Amino acid sequence: MIPTHTPAKKSFVLPTPALKAAIEKEWASGKKFSPSSMPLTALAYTAIDQMDGNKEHIAEVLLAYVDTDTLSYRSSSQSLQERQKKEWDPILAWAGSKFNALWQTTSGVMPLTQPAALHDAIRAYLLSLDNMRLAACCNLASGYSSVVLAMAVLEKQLPAARAYELSRLEEEAQAEQWGRDEEADERSQRMQAEIIETGQFLRLLEAV
Repeated sequence: MIPTHTPAKKSFVLPTPALKAAIEKEWASGKKFSPSSMPLTALAYTAIDQMDGNKEHIAEVLLAYVDTDTLSYRSSSQSLQERQKKEWDPILAWAGSKFNALWQTTSGVMPLTQPAALHDAIRAYLLSLDNMRLAACCNLASGYSSVVLAMAVLEKQLPAARAYELSRLEEEAQAEQWGRDEEADERSQRMQAEIIETGQFLRLLEAV
């Protein structure tokens, strides 16, 4: 039996039967609630308790990724930079077309400042999201260090798991060159699991 209220005592009303059924399945497991044991429930709680009334602030937090987006910063290694160009440029081109603004990229360490028009367009996009999708966007942008990849998943340009792979091109190249780090791999696996659950959450929002 799923709760009738969130931790903040708001009504726990879910937007689709599919999401409700999936969350009921989480609670039927008999596990004690935690974000790791019930990720769909946790994300729905976040959407209901933290998004409503805070969208302006949350949009501003997410806009910080526009100038620091993973996809804008390229490696100094020519081979990796070529791979980043091949894998990332089509996503930036899609985002540029959607928001009618060119994304700048750099291979140096100096920070970029993307065009004001791009900030404005993405702000408007983020504010247009409902609370459930905005909560998912927060998870994805944080996991990818990229608002571009998060939006690509929301707009069905990429599966969530594939976007995670793209966000980690540099880390994987370093692991291939210098060897793998067990703790880093464990952290990555936990993040990947959260990303996959967020992707499922979005699919459940679309399900009839």
